[in-house]
Parts: sequence; structure tokens; C-alpha cells
Amino acid sequence: MLGKFIDKLSMIAAVIACVILIAMTIMILYEIILRSFFASSTYVLDEFVGYGEAVMTFMSFALALRDGIFIRVNLVTANVGPKVRRALEVASCAVGTVLFSFLGFYILKLAVRNFERGAVSNSLAETPLWIPQGLVFIGVSLLVLQFFALTVRFSMGAPIIDKHEEL
Repeated sequence: MLGKFIDKLSMIAAVIACVILIAMTIMILYEIILRSFFASSTYVLDEFVGYGEAVMTFMSFALALRDGIFIRVNLVTANVGPKVRRALEVASCAVGTVLFSFLGFYILKLAVRNFERGAVSNSLAETPLWIPQGLVFIGVSLLVLQFFALTVRFSMGAPIIDKHEEL
């Protein structure tokens, strides 16, 4: 039940990442048109595209992990038996849960500190830094939840999905 809820959240985050990608494309095209035909610029869209890239990346990680297309190194798991492979998958998902929890903690700490201090970017837009950092934190949190869900699923005998084996 909880796993399905995490999967739904991961799907919503992936849709948000797609919308961000489309918005970034439109912003880049707009900036190209301004510079090419009107000798002008917004002077801030490159900053927003950078934030969008970071947020889009982290928002898409959880679904990529669930679908077995997250970055993997199969050097060891490809050459062991199914029981050892399952143990390695459970262990790697548990380690991923812990490591990305630490990353999420420090990203949250940074976002809260920047919110409290009112820190803004050094650009014309003066974007409050806690906004992109908070969105990255949401993406990392979803990744942690997905790692945890996979740890539980694999521990209980669910099939291990690895799209790279199909290639």
C-alpha cells in the first residue's frame, strides 16, 4: 500500500520534471529569439534554466529508480547467483536510503538557513535560494522513499527490475 503511494508520488514528480523540461525549452527558445532578432535579453532565463535542470533531475530520480533505469553498476550482480544478487540489491537499496537521507538532511538544512536569512541569488532576478533548494529537497526525499520501498519489496521477494539487462 505504502509502496503504491510512493510510486504515485514518483510519477507525479516525473510529470513535474517533464513540465519543467518543456518550460526550460520554451525559455531557451525565447532567449534565442530575443538575442538573434531583437539584440536583447532577459538576463535571467539562464538562471531559471539552471534551477530547472537541477529540480528536473532530482524530481525524475525516484521513478527512474523504481523502473530499474537509475544509474547502475552491474559488475558484481551480473556474475552472482539469484540469492546473492537479491541480498546485494537489498543491501544497496538500504545504503542508498541512508546516503540520500544524509544528502536530503543537508539540503533541507541549507534551504531552511537560506529561508531564515532571506538569501537571494546574485542576479537581476534575486531569486530566493530556498525555492530551488526546497524543490531539490522534495526530489531527494522521494528518492529516499523509493529506496526504502525497494528495500522492503526486495526483502519480501519482489522481482528485481533491471532494464539494463534487457539492452
